[in-house]
Amino acid sequence: MADYKIAIADEHEMFLEGLKNLLEANEYPGYKVAATSKSGKDLISQIGNEDFDALIFEINFVDIEPEDLIKGIRKANRNVKLFVLSAYGDMNLVKKCFRLGVDGYLLKSSSSKALFSGLDTIFRDDIYIGENLKVSPVKSISDNNSSTESFEKKKYPYDRFLIRQKLTRREKEILRFINEGMSNRAIAKELYISDHTVGVHRKHIMKKLNVNSTADLISFVSEFDILIKEEEPVDV
Repeated sequence: MADYKIAIADEHEMFLEGLKNLLEANEYPGYKVAATSKSGKDLISQIGNEDFDALIFEINFVDIEPEDLIKGIRKANRNVKLFVLSAYGDMNLVKKCFRLGVDGYLLKSSSSKALFSGLDTIFRDDIYIGENLKVSPVKSISDNNSSTESFEKKKYPYDRFLIRQKLTRREKEILRFINEGMSNRAIAKELYISDHTVGVHRKHIMKKLNVNSTADLISFVSEFDILIKEEEPVDV
């Protein structure tokens, strides 16, 4: 019989399969992977219906922000151990996760030995931070040309998750409305704030993403797919 009941979550199915096999091959302590999820919202739903000793999960999902994911998990189950196993090691992000209540954080580039050491640590009610975590600089979006020309010329892979982390929650909310073609006045009415406040947020968004016009901003959103995916309505 397994010592610990675990749920794991990641968008990549092959990674989930490998992690499940790795955990269940460990003899002592024994781990039973009782649930797997490929979305953040699915993970929250699963832990609300079943008790687990720990969750091992990535924080980069297209359907939910890291903050909302961790808060949602904690609301569904305040006692479960939370262990982030992520490709992202930016220390501001790591610190945010610990402030929100995670128990452990490890990079995917770490060894299996580090994973099991981390799990042992959190089950002793201690905090675990992977030793190879360090500040990871985010590539600059700046360029002297227009943003559209910039990301057409620069062929380096862009990371939608890190781009999203540059924006505040309110800025992401306003960006979604801008992407839908809404004016400052319409956005202000929707959010019960002033036109001026919307304009200030719009300027901050454009500065952070280094775009010079609304057209460039919408092109940027489309190019890098940086908005959280909304659930499609279900036809009844």
